[in-house]
Amino acid sequence: MKKLYEKNEVNFALVWIAIYVVVMNIALQFCGGFDDLASKTVGQLLVPVLCIVALAAAATVWIVRNGLAEKFGLCSFKGNGKAFSWFIPLIVLSCINLVNGVGLTAPLAVTLLMMVNKAIAGYVEEVIFRGFLFRGMAKNNLRSAIIVSAVTFGAGHIVNLANTEDILGVLLQVCYAIAIGFLYTIIVYKGGSLWPCVTSHMFINGSSVFALEKGAFTALVAAVFGHAAPELVQACSAVLLMVIAGGYAWWLWKKA
Repeated sequence: MKKLYEKNEVNFALVWIAIYVVVMNIALQFCGGFDDLASKTVGQLLVPVLCIVALAAAATVWIVRNGLAEKFGLCSFKGNGKAFSWFIPLIVLSCINLVNGVGLTAPLAVTLLMMVNKAIAGYVEEVIFRGFLFRGMAKNNLRSAIIVSAVTFGAGHIVNLANTEDILGVLLQVCYAIAIGFLYTIIVYKGGSLWPCVTSHMFINGSSVFALEKGAFTALVAAVFGHAAPELVQACSAVLLMVIAGGYAWWLWKKA
């Protein structure tokens, strides 16, 4: 890996993206995807959990051993808290998926394993997209680095179609993931650290396991539109995420 990195940092990042996508999709086949969590067993979820933990450990050890923690953002935050509005918009964004409340819809052990899997996946994705890919491209063209890091991160979620029948949900996920990708990339560029994005991404992913599909937000959508079909609720949630992410990204680009 060191030779590949020294030869071409962008290719190094692309190899990591390919490894991540292939390994996790193969692992998901062992548990039949993530739909219907209540029907899963601890044994089914162990494979994807072990795979994502191995990827996270491998990436982190490689970065630290090669003295690249500072370059790839595994370091303290260097931005001004006031300019970053003390991350209040980021905190709000991170909690959007909990607007309908929280609950336990599967056995506790299964739920916790899924939470661990999704949370660590958030860490790995930040290291790959905002660390390896963004830094590899930024030294030549910052604008392209920001765009490619965000778009590839969002578009990468299209692979979830292989593990669910919720086509609209995945397409909306791609759209708001691109918007969040832009925000995260700008945070890393302006603040020099991955940790704010890692914390947000891990919380969004991990807490989604406890998020309820119906609740206060569904009731609000019904009050505004006269009905609350699942597709409408999904669309409203996606738009809200994109507005917050886009607005905050613009603020940071101009003010931070």
